[in-house]
Amino acid sequence: MMTSRLFHASMMLFWISFLSLLALVVTYAPQGGVELAGLRLFADPSLVEAAMTAMDGIGLSLMTQGVVFGLLGGFNLAAAGLVVFAMMFCVLGEEREQREARPLAEAAAACAAAAAALTVAVSFAGGRAGALMVLELVALGGLVLTVMTLAQSKIVPADAKAGKIPELDDVIADHAAGHAAFSARLASMSRRESIS
Repeated sequence: MMTSRLFHASMMLFWISFLSLLALVVTYAPQGGVELAGLRLFADPSLVEAAMTAMDGIGLSLMTQGVVFGLLGGFNLAAAGLVVFAMMFCVLGEEREQREARPLAEAAAACAAAAAALTVAVSFAGGRAGALMVLELVALGGLVLTVMTLAQSKIVPADAKAGKIPELDDVIADHAAGHAAFSARLASMSRRESIS
């Protein structure tokens, strides 16, 4: 595995984990957490407290707040899923799949942008910018950087990976054609000399 692929894999794994945890936070923290195997996870609502206060200030009902947090969780989970596929295409795929990794990462960035825009709109409208808005903007910035690194990375053709240079066949064919033409001229000249 090439170093650039390993770098992309580790970077994308981080953003997959970050976005998945962010989706779990916005899903369970407003409800007081979730109990799993005797552990109380995401019980502290401090990460979403400012957003909840902002929505209370706007006058959103509890059901509408649940819809907003559900949308945020859905956008973050969709972004994480798209990054998973982008990572598989980039790290494990051939040349064509590697090219398709960038549009998937762009779609993930678009989902993160939608989540960040919703959070910023709610936070600014309610006059409370909190930790959730910062986390959503960090996720968006990270995915934009991921897209930029994918755009700058060079895709190695399958022939080059196998140790072949793509232009080598053309060079050999041209060389053989040149030798054949020279041999034909030489044979033609030697026939003329033998006839005369």
